[in-house]
Amino acid sequence: MARIEISKRVVIINSMSSAISLILNLSVLLWLQQYLLTRISPEEYSLLPLLMALMAFSPLLTVFLTSGLGRYLTVAYARGDNDEVVRICSTMFPILLVAGVLLLVVGWGAAWYVDKIIEIPPHLVPDARLMLALLAIPVAARLPLAIFESGFLIRQKLLLHDLIEVGCLLLRLSILVALVMGVSPRVLWVTVSTVMAELIYLAISTIVSVRLVPEQKIRWGVFHRPLATEIASFGGWTFISQIAETIKQTLDPLILNRFASAADVAVFYVAGIAQRQLKLMLVPITRPFFPVLAAIHADGDTVRLSNVYLRVARYHTWVLLCIGIPAMVLSNEIIHLYLHGKYDQAGPVMALLVAVAILGGLNALGPAVAPVVGAQKGFGLREVPVYLFNLALTAILVAYFHQGAYGSAMSTLIAVAIGEVGIVGAYCRRLAHTSTRSWISEVVLPTFLPAVPPLLLCLLARATLALDNWTSILVTSGLSAMLYLGLVSAFFLREQDRLDIGRIAERLPQPLRALAVRIGR
Repeated sequence: MARIEISKRVVIINSMSSAISLILNLSVLLWLQQYLLTRISPEEYSLLPLLMALMAFSPLLTVFLTSGLGRYLTVAYARGDNDEVVRICSTMFPILLVAGVLLLVVGWGAAWYVDKIIEIPPHLVPDARLMLALLAIPVAARLPLAIFESGFLIRQKLLLHDLIEVGCLLLRLSILVALVMGVSPRVLWVTVSTVMAELIYLAISTIVSVRLVPEQKIRWGVFHRPLATEIASFGGWTFISQIAETIKQTLDPLILNRFASAADVAVFYVAGIAQRQLKLMLVPITRPFFPVLAAIHADGDTVRLSNVYLRVARYHTWVLLCIGIPAMVLSNEIIHLYLHGKYDQAGPVMALLVAVAILGGLNALGPAVAPVVGAQKGFGLREVPVYLFNLALTAILVAYFHQGAYGSAMSTLIAVAIGEVGIVGAYCRRLAHTSTRSWISEVVLPTFLPAVPPLLLCLLARATLALDNWTSILVTSGLSAMLYLGLVSAFFLREQDRLDIGRIAERLPQPLRALAVRIGR
């Protein structure tokens, strides 16, 4: 594995760049949702989550055909086998090209009959057809281009990748602002700006990735059928896991569309903004670790694998709880101020979904460890029943007990607590050679024990103060975060944690550097 650098410096830089990209994306999202929700009807706004739910099925084909690409290309490149890299790309390209064309045809067909698939007011059908047709284009284009996209991961140039993403994000924002402010506040412009920025991103990232790893190229006549079968079979269990997760994610808004109301769809979507963004915090931490985990596993260093698994879960849960405690307790006040009292029922739903994100941090590296050690089958066999249970519980609470968006969120929390943390988490810990006792002592206790005083502080503030403006909410949230970080710094940091904080501090601006150094002492 000599060609893959196992460097904490590289991982930290890549993680920080991903975090910056995430913050920019979150800023755009918060402005957009607030602007649209206060200016358009719930029926028009619900088109966005409903059509995104339909499009969520399209990447399943991508997962089946491409999930093994990154692993096989990384291993071949790490071994210095350039011919194998070319063979992989040449074998998969024609398959992915045909699949992309078929996906585009199916997407455009679904767009024409979209009013037969979901319930849409007649006057919104033309917009829905156009939005779904546009969304199908970048999804189809991603398939054949997937063979050229591994250069950033292989060379660990995620900072460069994130710079490209940020540039395209700013372009998307510019187009969106011009259309929404200059033409009209319509949900259609969200799709138009997203598709344009996505296509430009694909063009730029493909060119740069190939320059990083020139071996990513096509050589006609090198198609190797056994290799295609091997890569597809590797992605088979990933596909099964992904289809179960996709069905759950997409059927939440679709079930609400059928058995509740457009308002419930909008409530669930806007309440889930915090959960989705907190979940995305996994990306800056876990994404740089895939090539590192592959190298550690190839070296057979099980002790190091376990240490990395525990530390990442601990760090991730610290960040989630620091933000999530005030977000859960003050969710009603946050939603009321954010949407000017228009969707107050989203507050309790937001609290439940933030709790879901926090529980996910306890197994932060689990989904990355499974493919690295070649255990996708076992991972999939445990993930599928959890999602099916979640789906069944959602249907019962929404369709039978008429709990709407709150019932959908509650079913997700119950399924995650029982299945993701209990069943799937236990399996991932075994793959990472980590005992349950070590996980409790190194992850659960150091993260949840210091959360009790900040939780009590937020509850006390909510009971005694009038939190009716952003200043009071931000002050309360800030005090909660400082109390939590202070307790973690004083009583729960390990020696390795302090070393890692010191490395991060070296690359921060001076005011943040001083704070990080103080925490790490």
